[in-house]
Amino acid sequence: MTQMRKILQHLMTQAQIKDYLEFSRKSRVSELQFYRLENNLLDNIPLGVLKKIAKTLNISVTTLIDHLNNSSDLFTENSLSQNSEFASDLISEYQLETISILESLLLQLPTVIHAVNNNPELPASRIVPLLQPLNQLLSTWGIEPIGKVGDMVSYNPQEHELIENNDFNVGEINLVEIRYVGYRQKDKLLYRAKVSINN
Repeated sequence: MTQMRKILQHLMTQAQIKDYLEFSRKSRVSELQFYRLENNLLDNIPLGVLKKIAKTLNISVTTLIDHLNNSSDLFTENSLSQNSEFASDLISEYQLETISILESLLLQLPTVIHAVNNNPELPASRIVPLLQPLNQLLSTWGIEPIGKVGDMVSYNPQEHELIENNDFNVGEINLVEIRYVGYRQKDKLLYRAKVSINN
C-alpha cells in the first residue's frame, strides 16, 4: 500500500467511509479520481473535484491538499532512501567518467603550476587562479593529490611509479622526487604519482 493510499484510507476512516465505491457515491466523484490521488497525480484533478472530496471527508480543501502533499513528500523520501545505494553508484560512475575526461589535465597541471610558481614571469601564471574551481571540484569529490610536484618523499611502490627504467631493487630506493602528482579517492588509488629516484 502506497503512502498516499494510507493517507486516503485514514481520512476515509475518520469520515466513516469504508471503500472507494461508497466514497464515490457520497461525493459524486468518479472512482478514477481516487486512483489518481493514490498515484500521486494531484495536479491532474480539478479543483471542483477536490472540493467535493474534501466536503465528503469533512475537512477543508486546504487541509486535504496539505495531507496529500505531505504524503507526496514522504513517498519521495522513501524512494530516495531505498535508492540511495543506486544513486551513490551513479555518482561514483559519473565522477570516474569525468576524471577520465580530465585525465591529461589532472596529471599535467600540477607540473605546470610548479613551473609557473618557480618562474612567476611565465605568461602561464595568469591561468593558475582560473583553475581553482577544478581543485574545489576534486575536493568536493574527496579526491586528494598524492604529494606535490618537487616534494622529496620516501618511495612507496603502492603510490609511486618510477619514470626511469632502472635496475634498482625496491629496497635500494630511499628518496624520490615527485614529478607528476597522483590522486586517490578515499581508499581507492586513481593514479600513482610519477617520481624520479634521488638517492
